[in-house]
Amino acid sequence: MRDGRLALVSPTLAAARESRSSVRLPRARLVPFSLGSYARDPQAPLRIVLCPAGGSLEDDLRFLREARRRVLWPSPAAEVWSAIAGLRGSHDAPPGGAAAAPGRSGRRSALLLEGDVPLDRARQAAASGAPRDWIVERVQRVRVASVGLDELRRLGIRWSTLEPVEVVALVASKALVSARSRWRSLLPKNIPVWRLAHSGSK
Repeated sequence: MRDGRLALVSPTLAAARESRSSVRLPRARLVPFSLGSYARDPQAPLRIVLCPAGGSLEDDLRFLREARRRVLWPSPAAEVWSAIAGLRGSHDAPPGGAAAAPGRSGRRSALLLEGDVPLDRARQAAASGAPRDWIVERVQRVRVASVGLDELRRLGIRWSTLEPVEVVALVASKALVSARSRWRSLLPKNIPVWRLAHSGSK
């Protein structure tokens, strides 16, 4: 069953609360989060509205890059997702974003990490010679700070998740809207962009 809540995710909790007036969804229950608190909360809604603070264009772009790195992880390939679902006794269809599996010659093995994944567990897995494609249940189960994620990326770790976050919309300042070419590759295609009602960016 789809969660009726939407997470409103900003750089800080105060910014998320202040930005609620820019999001006019009368039937949705908006729950404000900072990016950090969203990435740590296993009960957080999987459907989100991203809302950079609008103070400066560079800060907004930095926020979108960090959101992409920390919470906007893809689904595994559809064939891998289906194999995992079968092992877990699930008959759900793969998420809409699951990619088609590559041909046999390009198929990769993957490591499924169930439960919480703190940095020490991730380091042990990386040192064990396990595959570098790692699949987790949802991004919030990965208890690794930004510095640790950078360390794992340098080791070649690629993350995917069985419960991917869905970006419902981006709330953006005028400056960020005008700079679409600089953030387009960070977010899903064709997501709605709403103007931020109050912004420090001109």
